[in-house]
Amino acid sequence: MKNESHYSFNSNDLLFRVFLYKKQLFILSAIAFVISIIIAFFVITPLYKSSVILFPAPSTSISQSLISTYNSYRSESVFGEEEELEQILQVLQSDELRERIIEKHDLWNHYKIDKDKIAYPRDKMMKRFYSRINFGRTKYMAAEIEVFDTDPKKAADIANDITLLIDSVMNTMIKERTKEAFEIVHYEYHEKVEQIQQLEDSLALIMKKGVFDFESQSEVFNKAYADALAAGNTRGAERIKQNLDTLAKYGSAYVSIRDFLLYEKEQLSLLNARYKDAKVNAERELTHYFVVNKAYEADKKAKPKRIVIVMISTISTFLFAFVLLIIIDLLREFRQKETVLFKENN
Repeated sequence: MKNESHYSFNSNDLLFRVFLYKKQLFILSAIAFVISIIIAFFVITPLYKSSVILFPAPSTSISQSLISTYNSYRSESVFGEEEELEQILQVLQSDELRERIIEKHDLWNHYKIDKDKIAYPRDKMMKRFYSRINFGRTKYMAAEIEVFDTDPKKAADIANDITLLIDSVMNTMIKERTKEAFEIVHYEYHEKVEQIQQLEDSLALIMKKGVFDFESQSEVFNKAYADALAAGNTRGAERIKQNLDTLAKYGSAYVSIRDFLLYEKEQLSLLNARYKDAKVNAERELTHYFVVNKAYEADKKAKPKRIVIVMISTISTFLFAFVLLIIIDLLREFRQKETVLFKENN
């Protein structure tokens, strides 16, 4: 029991050992304090932070957005939902956006990455890029772009340019789809126009034969023919009979073409609306976000937190040194105990 109590600890033991090792702990902590100050103030490059916060816009076509603008009873939110937010975050992580930012701001030279002297330059660029540029979401379902850089103006410019590129990248992808849709509708529309023109030409040829309104003409000619026969007007009846023969010959074609032409014009009207919508969607662009906070030049460094670095380094060194000294002391006492026991047994 005596030996077991020898290795037990309480708060008084810890305070005693702190007092016992005060010289060593003070020296090691002082060294850590000085080194951390040197690193924090002279070695670590200070970084400035600029950020942009934006809300996603609803993912509707341009024509639908223009129509909804005039709908005063529209109850949907003007902001997008989680799906639109995820789309924006995915675009922010896209290779195209990253490469365009790297090229525009010459980040190879700005980050001092020499392609010819480094084994894996692109891997280093990716690590540096995503260590300086972060994308995330806020608790209010907004997207946040954070940029850290040694130059506060560069940080703000990169953040704002990333924001502008969201529309550029998304519109490029959307236009690939809307352009194909417009080409299809454009072909269908002009094909329908040509078909209607052919029907109108055919109807015009029939009308040149004297068929203008089959139903009305039939009624008038039949009555006139009957009246001529009743009056004994044989010559007049013969002339009317010729008109009736013309109606009989071309009447069915006239009715078929006329009715089909009316149907095709109705279809053309519907197709014309689709054509206009597709043209607007293919030629015009809408923004996919609403900027809440634009990036500006920071006048205060965001990284490193020098006081925090110095405090954590000093306290960590103190605790590590204290634990290490206790372990060394315990090992020394344990060896002494083993030596004593060995001598007693012999």
